[in-house]
Amino acid sequence: MSSIKPRLKLSSGRARMFEPLIIRHPHYDEFNTLLKLPALGKEDTIDYNTALIICGIICDNSYNSGWLARSRDGTRACDPKVPLGAGEVYYFATSDKSYRYPICPSWDEWLLPSIDSALPSAFASFAIPPPPPSLGNGGYMDDLKLRDASCRMTDTYDCCEQAHLVPASARDWWEKNMANISGFEIESAQNGMLLRTDLHRLLDSGAWVPMVKEDKMVLHVLRNTSVSNQFIEQYHDREMQPLIGINMRCLFARIAYSVLPMLSEFLSARRLARENTLFKIDGEVKEWTPEACKSFKIKPRSRNPSPTKPPRLEQVEENGLVVSASWHDDHEDEDYDHINSMAIDGACDDDDSPRGRKRQRSSSRYCNSLPKRVRGLTASKDRHQLHKPLVEYPSPVSS
Repeated sequence: MSSIKPRLKLSSGRARMFEPLIIRHPHYDEFNTLLKLPALGKEDTIDYNTALIICGIICDNSYNSGWLARSRDGTRACDPKVPLGAGEVYYFATSDKSYRYPICPSWDEWLLPSIDSALPSAFASFAIPPPPPSLGNGGYMDDLKLRDASCRMTDTYDCCEQAHLVPASARDWWEKNMANISGFEIESAQNGMLLRTDLHRLLDSGAWVPMVKEDKMVLHVLRNTSVSNQFIEQYHDREMQPLIGINMRCLFARIAYSVLPMLSEFLSARRLARENTLFKIDGEVKEWTPEACKSFKIKPRSRNPSPTKPPRLEQVEENGLVVSASWHDDHEDEDYDHINSMAIDGACDDDDSPRGRKRQRSSSRYCNSLPKRVRGLTASKDRHQLHKPLVEYPSPVSS
């Protein structure tokens, strides 16, 4: 009798075209599509509460006060117990139906709730056991191996690696949102989990996020274009392995980190609108003109992390309106000054030019986190003259 085991045979997944459902902003007359969400559940649906959480994140954390409706005025509210169907159009409504609620344009502008009770109710009530007493902030990978032992999705022991929830490159965001209230560092095991390499890469690309559904933590595929039908069939809505010692707000922050770039089409389209757009920036509501919205442009996804400091937003306001915006990168200026000083000192003369990467002031090297990536739309001495925009709004990258 042969001792050879038969080939593994996995289902290739059901061949189908996934039609998204559409979420619109009820207070804009044109270019009002906020999101297009893939309906990957049973009978091509998406869980109501999952869609509500995703919408709430981008709409100023209004997941506990908002709802989804079939009518623009919010009166035909959807039943939270009934999944939302593919190809349907829904509106995200809030308690004040006349209020043109603002949108959070990027990860760097998004503020994490300071207490667990302010998270969506499904997350606030989901219990994650505390870390063992032996778990410290040092030895990040060693702590994860000791605590998790295996991949928190597949339970496999091989080819596993650390996966940050809040990316290690997002230190400025961490200082603003977590440093003073968490009591642990960004490299702590409370901000990570052990994942198999492929699942880690797909998490970093924004393909999937952890999501609480029916009081269980499951894998939710956020971008079906990033994975195969086989992956969707095998992992979508599948319960994860038990989580221990993970901070819930870090886990929720990862969802926001992956969700916010899905706004790129809405942000890009608002430059064509005939009405202004409200954004929540640095905790303040700002009204942007269509000209200012030209700052947003869809940018290809990158997996190359960089620890550089995120760009600083510079807004030009007139009569209370933001008429232009740009993102100024201090790190780029420092790098440029350094190159100039090298040239002055003779370190970069023509006979002995530096080898390696070509010196080019390209925006692509700043696709390192989910920040507000906007460059090149700056005001000249005449505030009404604008330079041609060169803008980027990246998707999730490696942690």
